[in-house]
Amino acid sequence: MSASMRQVSSILNGSPFSHLYGDIVRSFSATSVRHKSKSSRSKNLGGKRNTVGKAYGIKRNDGCFVHKGEILVNQCGLRFYPGENVETDRTNRLVAMEDGTVVVSCEKLNPYPQSPLYGAVQKGVTIYKKFFHVIPIPLKAKFKLVSQT
Repeated sequence: MSASMRQVSSILNGSPFSHLYGDIVRSFSATSVRHKSKSSRSKNLGGKRNTVGKAYGIKRNDGCFVHKGEILVNQCGLRFYPGENVETDRTNRLVAMEDGTVVVSCEKLNPYPQSPLYGAVQKGVTIYKKFFHVIPIPLKAKFKLVSQT
C-alpha cells in the first residue's frame, strides 16, 4: 500500500462508514500511470541549424580545359543542359566525358516527350537554354611505316 492509501485507511477505520472501506479502496486501485521520460534535448529542435551551403553553380567556364570526369556545373534541377561529350549524373551535375575544351552555347530546346516542357514546345513556344559542350583535343596523325611490301 502506498502512503496515501494508508492515510485513507486510517481515517476510514475509526468512522461509522467503515463498511464502505472496501469500495473506496477498490476505487483507489493501485494502477500506476507511466509518463514520458524527459531526456536532455536541444532548445530549438525545430529551428534552423547552421548547415554548409551546397556550392551550386558553374565550376568550369567557356574556354577552360577539362579532363574526363571533371564537374562542369553543380545544379539543382536542370538549369543547364548537357551537350556533346557531357553527361548528367543522378544529382543533375554536368560531368565531362572526355578531355577537351568547354564551350557554352545558347540553343533552342528540343525536349523529350516525358519532359514537362514538351507540351509548351508543341504549342509553339520557343525555349532557349544554355548547353555545355566539351570539344575533344584533336588527335595527331602519327603514322609509322613498318614495311613497304
